[in-house]
Amino acid sequence: MKQLKIFLVLFFAFYLVSCNKEETQPTGVGDALIVTKKIGANTVYGVSFYAYTFNVFKTVKVVNNAAPDKTYTLKANQNYTTNFYYETPDAEFSTTKPVTGTYTFSAVFDNDATSDFLDVLTDQALAVPVIEKCEYNTTKEMLEISWADLADADSYAINIYDGPTVVFGSVELANTVKAYSISANGGGWLNGFSPVKGKTYQVKVLAFLYESTGNSYNVQATSVGESSAVWGE
Repeated sequence: MKQLKIFLVLFFAFYLVSCNKEETQPTGVGDALIVTKKIGANTVYGVSFYAYTFNVFKTVKVVNNAAPDKTYTLKANQNYTTNFYYETPDAEFSTTKPVTGTYTFSAVFDNDATSDFLDVLTDQALAVPVIEKCEYNTTKEMLEISWADLADADSYAINIYDGPTVVFGSVELANTVKAYSISANGGGWLNGFSPVKGKTYQVKVLAFLYESTGNSYNVQATSVGESSAVWGE
């Protein structure tokens, strides 16, 4: 589910810019969310955590106040020490939804200061997006993707994978958008990457459900629909 954090980084960037950068006490913001996807014929669920700061994290751990025996240890997103995350491994996804309640993020910063911040996770999850079309239009020279309307989704995004690597990421799309086209020379591609004619890529449609605050700074749930497409054919 590593594609998810790419978009959440963008979401939280807007939030963090609004914070006071001059605060002497390091602090952060955290988000807990339910992830829904298909593994085989089963709809399964996991949980993801994201923590962000203007400072530098040393460690971040998360505990559900209703189930304190389970501790989640977050790690840095690549080399970004301002952005830590945890995503449920595929083998640990379950047909049972994650435990709801208040999750406490306990952060230690590079100066050994500490801070706790909270996020509430409800049991509301999103169904998996149904991709209706995912094929390359040779006349228009574009990959065309469309999907069915998904109740409760507040926004969407598209990712393309080359093996394990995310090589394309769309902007956040309004929940009224149900189709998206991608060209080789358009924006969103990984720097220096060009799709190869005749190669098969994995395409993911991500749906997002915001928390009750009603904006993309706080995500309650996400779901992922998957397909594949041969570029240029």
